[in-house]
Amino acid sequence: MKRTSLLMALISLALCIAFIGCGGYVKKDELEKQLSDQKMDIEQRVQLAQDAAATANDKADKALSATRNMDKMKEEILMTVDGKIDAAMVTAKGDAEKTRAEMKRLAEDAAGNALSEAKAFMIAEDEKVKQAAKEAADKAMNAAMEADKRAEEAARQAEIAKTLPKVTGPDVFTVYFDPGKIAIKPEGVSELEKAAAMIKENPGAVVKIHGHADNTPVVYSKFRNNWLLSQARAEAVKNYLVDKLGVPADALKESVGFGEYKPAAANDKKSKWENRRVEILISK
Repeated sequence: MKRTSLLMALISLALCIAFIGCGGYVKKDELEKQLSDQKMDIEQRVQLAQDAAATANDKADKALSATRNMDKMKEEILMTVDGKIDAAMVTAKGDAEKTRAEMKRLAEDAAGNALSEAKAFMIAEDEKVKQAAKEAADKAMNAAMEADKRAEEAARQAEIAKTLPKVTGPDVFTVYFDPGKIAIKPEGVSELEKAAAMIKENPGAVVKIHGHADNTPVVYSKFRNNWLLSQARAEAVKNYLVDKLGVPADALKESVGFGEYKPAAANDKKSKWENRRVEILISK
């Protein structure tokens, strides 16, 4: 582009010279000055064009060099990356093999440990079973020996008892009462008559009269509690024996009430009637 402008300027200069030579209108010194100015201008333009061309060539060379350097760097980077990838793959493969081998070793160790623990547990359990069986056998043997000792002692006591005089317990006559009452019923009178006959036949006999009650709270009665009720029953029997049947008063050594605290049977609906009683104990 700049070279074309320079050629156009030279052509214009030639035309001006030709025009002046033909017409002679311009002075010589003015013409020389104009030519000098135009020459300087042309030289400056040529220099600028040369500088621009040099700058462009330098930039082109640098761009080409940079492009080549970039291509080289790209190749080096690719080679480096490929090398690292290959190395990583080799390393990963080796690590995988190592990991697989390590896992296999750990699994074998764990299996061996589990087997050892299982064997130890079985041995320990077997020992526990044996020990428990031994303890049970020892207990059974001790129990058998203790039973033999008791049997021998019982036999010995039986032999001793044969040589001793017989001792009999007291004869007992029982009179039963209605709930909360002290009145003696007809069947009770029959028992008292039997007791009176035995007392009279055995003047030295020891006679005790014990009154009892069930555990039903006293509500509709003149007695405040079961102890007083049992005591009143014992006194009623004593008075009947003395006043009605002629038993000596001094033969009756004891007349007491025990309330509900010495039951003869369970204090349930079916059996508590057996606890509303007076017992006459005659020891000959």
